[in-house]
Amino acid sequence: MRKILILFVLIFTSCEDDYLDVVPDNIATIDLAFNTRSTAENFLSTCYTYIPEHAHVEQNFSLLAGDEVWYYAENDFYMNNETSFRVAKGMQNSSSPYLNYWEGGRGAPRSLFNALRDCNIFLDNLVAVPGLDEEERIRWLDEVKVLKAFYHFWLMQMYGPIPIVDTNIPVSAPSTETNVYRASIDEVVTYLTDLLDEVIVADNLPGLINYVYTEQGRITMPIAKALKAKILMLSASPIFNGNTDFSSLIDNQGNSLVNQSYDPQKWVLAKDAILDAIESAEANGHSLYQFNQQLPIIGEISDQITQELSLRAAITEPFNSEIIWAFSADWTGELQQWCQPRWTADHSALFGYTKKSHAPTLNMVETFYTRNGVPIDEDISWEYGNRFDVVQTPILDADNENYHEFYIEDDYATAKLHTFREPRFYSTLGFDGGKWFSLETENMNFIPHLNAKAGAPSGKQGFEIYSITGYFAKKLVHYENIISLEGSTIQGYSFPIIRLSDLYLMYAEASNETKAAPDADVYEYIQKVRDRAGLDVGGDLVNTWQMHSANPSKPSTKDGMRAIIHQERMIELALEGHRYWDLRRWKLAGEYFSKPIRGWNIFKPDVAGFYEVENIFYRNYLTKDYLWPISQTELLRNPNLIQNPGW
Repeated sequence: MRKILILFVLIFTSCEDDYLDVVPDNIATIDLAFNTRSTAENFLSTCYTYIPEHAHVEQNFSLLAGDEVWYYAENDFYMNNETSFRVAKGMQNSSSPYLNYWEGGRGAPRSLFNALRDCNIFLDNLVAVPGLDEEERIRWLDEVKVLKAFYHFWLMQMYGPIPIVDTNIPVSAPSTETNVYRASIDEVVTYLTDLLDEVIVADNLPGLINYVYTEQGRITMPIAKALKAKILMLSASPIFNGNTDFSSLIDNQGNSLVNQSYDPQKWVLAKDAILDAIESAEANGHSLYQFNQQLPIIGEISDQITQELSLRAAITEPFNSEIIWAFSADWTGELQQWCQPRWTADHSALFGYTKKSHAPTLNMVETFYTRNGVPIDEDISWEYGNRFDVVQTPILDADNENYHEFYIEDDYATAKLHTFREPRFYSTLGFDGGKWFSLETENMNFIPHLNAKAGAPSGKQGFEIYSITGYFAKKLVHYENIISLEGSTIQGYSFPIIRLSDLYLMYAEASNETKAAPDADVYEYIQKVRDRAGLDVGGDLVNTWQMHSANPSKPSTKDGMRAIIHQERMIELALEGHRYWDLRRWKLAGEYFSKPIRGWNIFKPDVAGFYEVENIFYRNYLTKDYLWPISQTELLRNPNLIQNPGW
């Protein structure tokens, strides 16, 4: 088995979370770290602390490194965009790579190879610990095996072929052992799925966490199975399944590190693993979230707002049924501040809570469907060519009803692009004229709205922080937040790593790839997601395309259904970081990320000036950008490693 040098030196950090009370600095030896149940549990906690904080743009760079969100260029001081944002702007390099999870530093919290080292130390030493019963010991071991698989998976997403860290190599080992090679993608996938199968077959992990306030984020069986599904999904996808762009990835022993032959069986393996993960999740109480809480101060809320909160709170409601894995709420409060717009003088006075610069791009705004559940450039009743025109609200539909009553302010000039869109559009995005429901709303008939033009409360004011596109990330802001001169509350939440709708759409994708043409098996789980989103009312997506699309047969072909599933994932999982990883694994990042980043002219105070489409940034996404560079220092240290193509 291929291995990597691991020094037997313990490195620990501190964390404010109760569960993450890690090993104290004065624990100097491994023996002491395992001489009581308490110190062993602290070491277990340390193995968890390497999980990248998914709400932190400097650790989970997928939030910002693609085309989904943009910041204004002068924002270096405020959000340290020498990491994720510089990757987004095409400034990655191999001399000192940004977000270097291989070695640690430069934006990454620590090397994930150090994480694997600590996991191996734990697995080797949790043998006979006083006060630790056998059932709990076995559970802890399986948790760390899953963490070990997760850290390998994160590195594989970034770098492609990586060394497998099966066991630690002693510091006294000769260079023939320490100068390791990168394993091929197929070898890594086999190792990780075997490791996870070992855990799954043993069946020692709990199905769910009962003590959520003390064990939130701990590994469960649905997490283990979902991780296996994601690994096999990545292996089956175009980036690693017969990708000739990586034909030069051959090590100095002549081993090809990315299989050059497409293997359709990989999709079958992925499909089976995803279905197993779904069934495990559902058997343990996971389901698509539906908002059913009472808001006594506000009173009865409309059906549209109830649906909006079902979609928003699926992300922000702690411990909700849809979230399979979420970990650590440390950074969601900060992320929400970057997403939160202003609509009153109170908000402006409390500058720190309303930084409003985590700005969705016009590129992703156009991704959402129309009210009819089809793409805006396909809907036969939606004038795509006039989407940037200014219209005056209210706009009545064919039944003389105001569809936008709870979405857009009446008697307001806004873009046609904002009208007659699907419910997820209004639950995900804040925009000029758009209403923003929260617990600050005192009356359902007077939901606050945004004015994003220059000089207005939600817009650019002087030299302060602002949204460069004119849009705001409503989905990531908890509806219970209250910002007031009398006292403010920011509700933290654990940012989801895996949720059930992600698995549903993964299954639809894998099932479609295993068939010559889509069938009921392909439609079943994507339909569940669309139903919760309020689409295909009284029918299904096949009928929707027949009734409303200029391409009515699209869902009946494999290629057409693939495009539908891709777009559905980009909508349902918007602003959660999935778009970045998905476009890379589909080999579509070059197409999407090379388009100009667009937004409105936020420097103009008038309607006509504001609604001019601006090209904010031009980027040329190259083939080499599909894989992270290994630093030149690491290549000099170990001559058996080879660099990724183009770097």
